[in-house]
Amino acid sequence: MSAQPKMPEPEVERPDLRTAHVIVVANEKGGTGKSTLSIHISVALLKAGFRVATIDLDTRQRTLTRFLENRRSWAANAPWEVELPFHRALERGTSNNLRDNETAEFGAFAAAVAEVEHSYEFVVIDTPATDSYLMRLAHSLADTLVSPVNDSFIDVDVFSRVHHDRTQRGQVAHYADLVLEARRKRKLVDQGIIDWVLVRNRMSSVQSNNAKQIAASLSKLAAELKFRPTEGLHDRVIFRELFPIGLTPLDPIEEAMRNGALSASQSGARAEVEELVSMLQLPDRGSGFGHLQARHEWFERISRYYREMGA
Repeated sequence: MSAQPKMPEPEVERPDLRTAHVIVVANEKGGTGKSTLSIHISVALLKAGFRVATIDLDTRQRTLTRFLENRRSWAANAPWEVELPFHRALERGTSNNLRDNETAEFGAFAAAVAEVEHSYEFVVIDTPATDSYLMRLAHSLADTLVSPVNDSFIDVDVFSRVHHDRTQRGQVAHYADLVLEARRKRKLVDQGIIDWVLVRNRMSSVQSNNAKQIAASLSKLAAELKFRPTEGLHDRVIFRELFPIGLTPLDPIEEAMRNGALSASQSGARAEVEELVSMLQLPDRGSGFGHLQARHEWFERISRYYREMGA
C-alpha cells in the first residue's frame, strides 16, 4: 500500500497589525508611579509629532484624567501651543450588581479601543493597581508594557518571591504570572509579542546599597521573565509642582520664568524623561515609510532581542 502524499503545511500570514502601537503602563503594586509615567510618555510622544490617544482605566483615582483636565485648562490661555491627546476615561459602574458593572466597564473599554486603534499612532493606557478582568484584557492588548517599580524588595516581590530562605526565592509571583499569561494569550490570538519594560522609578539621587541590590536582582530576573530593565524617574519635586497646571518638564516652562532658564533639577528632570522614552525603543516613523511599516520593523527587532535573551 503506497504511502499517502503529505499535505503541504498551510502558509502562516503575517498578522494585520493595527495602526496604533499600544503602551500599557501597569503594575499590580500601588504607589509605583504608573500615572506619572503615563503622563510623561504621552506628552513626549505628542511633542515628537505623533498622534496620541490616552485611556484611563483607573476609575477611582483618575490621576491621568485630572492631569489632562489641568492641561486643557492651562492651554486655554497658555503663551505657547500646548499639545493634547485624544482622551477617554472609563466611568465606574453604578449598579449594585458587580457583574453588571464589569460588563458595562468592559463595553466602554472595548468602545474606547475601537475608537482609536486605527486613527492614532500611539495609545497609552493607564491602569489601576488591581487584578481584574479589565486589567488583564489591557495587558493582552499591549505592544509595550511599562511596569514601574520602586527601589524596594516589597515591589520586587510582585515579580519574584523575595524570602530570607534561599530555597523559597525566585518563584514567579502573582503579577509576573499575570504578564506571562497575557503574553501567552497574545501569541495565540495574533502571533504578537509584548515587549515588557521594567522601569526603576522614583529613584533616590543617592545610590544606596539597597538600590544596588535591587538593580542586581532585576538584572537576574530579566533573563528568566524576559523583560528589559531600565532606569526611570528620580523622586523630584518638579513632577508634583507641575501637576496642578498640567505641565511637564518637557514643556517650555523656562519661558514662564523670570530669568528664562531652567534650574539644574528641572534640566535633569527633562533629560530623565527623554532618556526613558528613548529606552522604551518605540517604533518610529523612520524615513520614507509609514508608521505601520515601522511597527513591523519594531516587531522584528524586538522578536530578535527576546530570541537572543532566551538562547
